[in-house]
Amino acid sequence: MLVMLSACTGENAQHDPTLHNPHHTLSTQLGGHSFHPPNTTPDVFLATSKNAEQEIQTRSDVCRALTAEPTLTITLMFGLKRPHGVDITPHEWQDFVETTITPRFPSGLSVLPVEGQWQDRVTGKIGQEPSRFVLIAAPPSTPHLAQKLTDIRSSYQRRFDQQAVGVTITPSCSAF
Repeated sequence: MLVMLSACTGENAQHDPTLHNPHHTLSTQLGGHSFHPPNTTPDVFLATSKNAEQEIQTRSDVCRALTAEPTLTITLMFGLKRPHGVDITPHEWQDFVETTITPRFPSGLSVLPVEGQWQDRVTGKIGQEPSRFVLIAAPPSTPHLAQKLTDIRSSYQRRFDQQAVGVTITPSCSAF
């Protein structure tokens, strides 16, 4: 279900459709609709999925048709530069994958090269760096899943002097 809340501020936003309508257009493009809830000013709107239950049912039908199982899609985000700009070498990265990630997820994973952007927590400076996304599809019932992810993230932070390793987890279904 898509739920968006936006505040179009300023007097012009309430009267100038070129400033106000892009939010409504975006919500429609994302599969929702916009409206002004009762007793609110026109500068706040809510966009919700028109047919959230139908969307969930369709997703379930597709998963069943593919004989896909419920999974969590996990994305881990690793920067490849140490503080002060020293690169993490391809050999160091591969060793980390082989000794730290693979033993925890031996059934498979994917590594994607990406260009990352990061704001330093101490200095506030924004920088770019080569990065890696590691994608893992794991059943929600994977034993000790949270601990495995915590171990990977903290190990990378310690080993390569990183402030953070990003993680996102999304419910999904997978068939292999």
